[in-house]
Amino acid sequence: MNNLKAHVNKPLINNADVDILMESLKDLGYRFTRPLEERSSYLTEPTNNKMLRAVILDTETTGTDYIQDKIIELGMVAFDYCPYTGMIGDVHGTFNQLEYPGFPIPPESTKVHHITDDMVEGKHINDDEVEAFIASASIIIAHNSKFDRRFVEPRFPIFKTKPWACSFAQIDWSAEGLGSSKLEFLAYRSGFHYEGHRASTDCHALLEVLHCAPTESGILPMKQMLDNARLKEYKVSALNAPFESKDLLKSRGYRWNAERKVWHTFIQESEFDAEAEWLKSEVYNNKKCKIEREKVDAFNRFSDRVGAIDVADF
Repeated sequence: MNNLKAHVNKPLINNADVDILMESLKDLGYRFTRPLEERSSYLTEPTNNKMLRAVILDTETTGTDYIQDKIIELGMVAFDYCPYTGMIGDVHGTFNQLEYPGFPIPPESTKVHHITDDMVEGKHINDDEVEAFIASASIIIAHNSKFDRRFVEPRFPIFKTKPWACSFAQIDWSAEGLGSSKLEFLAYRSGFHYEGHRASTDCHALLEVLHCAPTESGILPMKQMLDNARLKEYKVSALNAPFESKDLLKSRGYRWNAERKVWHTFIQESEFDAEAEWLKSEVYNNKKCKIEREKVDAFNRFSDRVGAIDVADF
């Protein structure tokens, strides 16, 4: 009986045979994914490149309304990166803690992240440990920073002091030949799979994607994101724009803010003079006008916090 058990439990094929089989089937058009393995380093050899520290962050919440809903799980991964090339180096640790939100978790949210009331009962995310984990970070990264940043800043004010980047919005995945920017799809195209929707696991998956996702341009995803995160922008608002110019503004990419009753768009800082000239000529018919501009950079982008604002007369 013992011999039979040993035979049943013995793998039918070893890793080396799997690699050979996969390579053979790839020639026939098959595609395979490997399980995600959390790495301690992405370096294959020592480097003399300047390295900085980054932190990937992910939250699980009771819902999508950052005013009323609460964080119930915070996951983070700290790692080194080269600010010039986007190369990823050593991984320096994983953070994952749960927190009781003060009310029952809605069933529809539990279906997404599988976190139950019993799992968070009596749990609290340690503020001091969060601050210590991100203290040396030069940048915070999330796969949809517009969501995560608005949740973590009210709960942990230290995140307001850090610049942020977004792997969802600041990498043109479509232009790079990838049909979706969903993390699970990017993982598949990067050659691995994982069980998602738990905070630290999603962080490790994103780190792997930033390292090895295939791009048609050949530019590392991490570098593309960093380059876009460094850009300084203006949020330009056309104050008191004539009603009849709405279609013209819309076709140029302006959006209507119903609360403020104003059309606005985002442009690079270097484009402001040309944009102001276009507004004066095409929208205001060369009449006197006021154009508002708000500075947007990595320190307030994706947040609800307003940058420095001035109003220029033209």
